[in-house]
Amino acid sequence: MMRRMITPAILQDQIDYYRARAAEYDEWWFRGGRYDRGAELNARWHADTAAVDAALVGWLGERRPRNVLELACGTGLFTRHLAPHTEHVTAVDASSEVLAINRARVGGGNVEYIEADLFTWQPQRRYDAVFFSFWLSHVPPDRFDAFWAMVGQALVPGGAAYLIDSAFDRTSTAKDHVLPGRNEGIVTRRLNDGREFRIVKMFYDPKPLTARLRQIGWSATLDRTANYFIHGSLEPHTAVAL
Repeated sequence: MMRRMITPAILQDQIDYYRARAAEYDEWWFRGGRYDRGAELNARWHADTAAVDAALVGWLGERRPRNVLELACGTGLFTRHLAPHTEHVTAVDASSEVLAINRARVGGGNVEYIEADLFTWQPQRRYDAVFFSFWLSHVPPDRFDAFWAMVGQALVPGGAAYLIDSAFDRTSTAKDHVLPGRNEGIVTRRLNDGREFRIVKMFYDPKPLTARLRQIGWSATLDRTANYFIHGSLEPHTAVAL
C-alpha cells in the first residue's frame, strides 16, 4: 500500500499531540488507563521495557560517554538512565510540557534542556553519544537521510548513537487506538479526553533498517525484544564535518 503524503500540517499535529499528551504520556510506558491490556500482555510489556532499560544501561557502562545528546527526550523515562552515567546530558524536545515533567523526574543537575523542533534544530557542538527513543518512527521517510546526517554531525570522531523504538505490535498502543498496516506511515491517536491527532509512525525491523543505514554510511547492531521494541547501537563509517 502506498503511504499517504506527510505534510507540514501533519508534522505540526504531531508536535501538538505530544504537547497535549504530556500529562498522560507515562500511562503508556507503565500500562495505566487505556494502555492496561491485562495481566498477561502487561507482563510481556514490562519484560520488554526492562530489557531495553538494561540494554541501554549496559551500553552506557561499556562506552562511558562524557556527554550525551538526547533527541526527543520526552518525560525523562530514559533521561533518568542517561544522567547518572555521564557528566552532561543535552536533552532536546519540542514540547515545553514534557520538558517540565522531565526536569521534575530527573532534576536539574547535569541535564541541560532545550526546547526545539528537531526538524529544524541543529547541534551546536559534538557529543560522545547521541540517544533517541521512539523518535525515528516519527521521522518521515523523506527526512530520514537528513536526520541521520544531523546525528552524524553531532558526534565526535569515534562517537556512537543508540536508539530504542517501536516494533509493530497491535497491543503496544491504547485499547481504543487502531493501528493501520505497518507501512501506512500516518496513524490517528486519541487522548483521554477524546481529542484526536494525526502523527507519523514508521515501523522498522532490525535487518532492513540495518541495510538501509548501511547505504547512507552507518553501521548498526540492532536487536528486537520478544514483542514490542527494537534497539541497538549505531556508528557512522566516517566523521561528519560541522
